[in-house]
Amino acid sequence: MGRLITVSEPLPAEMLSKLKKDAHELGFDVLYETDKKKAEEHLAETEIFFGILNPKSPIPQNLKWLCLPLAGVNDYSSRTEFLNGSCMLSCSSGAYGVTIAEHLVMLTLMLLRRMPEYIEDRKERIWRNDRELNSIYGSRVTVLGTGDIGRNYAQRIKPFMPESVTGVSRSGKSECDAFTSIHKVSELDSILPETDILVMSLPETPDTIHILNGERIALLPKNAIIINVGRGSSIDQPALANALKEHVICGAALDVLEKEPLPESDPLNEAPNLIITPHMAGQRTLRRTVEIMFDKFLTDLHRYAANQLPENLVNLNRGY
Repeated sequence: MGRLITVSEPLPAEMLSKLKKDAHELGFDVLYETDKKKAEEHLAETEIFFGILNPKSPIPQNLKWLCLPLAGVNDYSSRTEFLNGSCMLSCSSGAYGVTIAEHLVMLTLMLLRRMPEYIEDRKERIWRNDRELNSIYGSRVTVLGTGDIGRNYAQRIKPFMPESVTGVSRSGKSECDAFTSIHKVSELDSILPETDILVMSLPETPDTIHILNGERIALLPKNAIIINVGRGSSIDQPALANALKEHVICGAALDVLEKEPLPESDPLNEAPNLIITPHMAGQRTLRRTVEIMFDKFLTDLHRYAANQLPENLVNLNRGY
């Protein structure tokens, strides 16, 4: 066997066939093994690995490129092998915007239409229809994190005719015209009091850990809702649980948590008006997600064969 690409990520038959054809033309063999443990047994002979590698697994010298089918890389980016350049690390950022944005729209409507409370009513056989409802129409939306997911959400929420869609990012810049304005993170404290819907889609970096703490949650209006699909570490969870319990804000939805699954003793379990989904908004079950992820890998494979860097190479200084 010659230069080897090991693929542990499940792929539809036609994509796998296309990969094998292109890889052969570029001088590579493809080993397809979706059992992750069995796939890792071939690391010692693998030059390129496309799939989820155990973050603690030894990385042999022959492995030159790890392409993760994930957007978040915080479990990998501090590894010495990537920092010293002996192995490149790329990710699939840009593949998840559609599926996660649709999840965000669903959660936004569920919270504004008081669905957590109506679901509880149904469990208790209570018939009540007098709760005050809120609307995206005329609301002030703030998107904290204006990457692929944030942009896709802004594009989908804008037709609901909110008063504003404010983007907040590290750079304070975005070419997405769905945002009515873009601000730097340093301006966040002045933006939160003017926010009815706060959507968070941040990567994990030292600057984003607990970026939404108790003090900042208290800056939000009482009718505000918070939705997080980025990284669980970006919210101070005990502070959020307390804010919901004390009705500091109206509701929240989390697809990501600091510890998954959520421990039985976590105060979030008792928090009212809270929707928790088990980190499934970006699962690679939507056909469109797999198509984009595969196309990105195939494009970067051709670049690698031409001695060019992958387009989705992780910036290790930024952590994403």
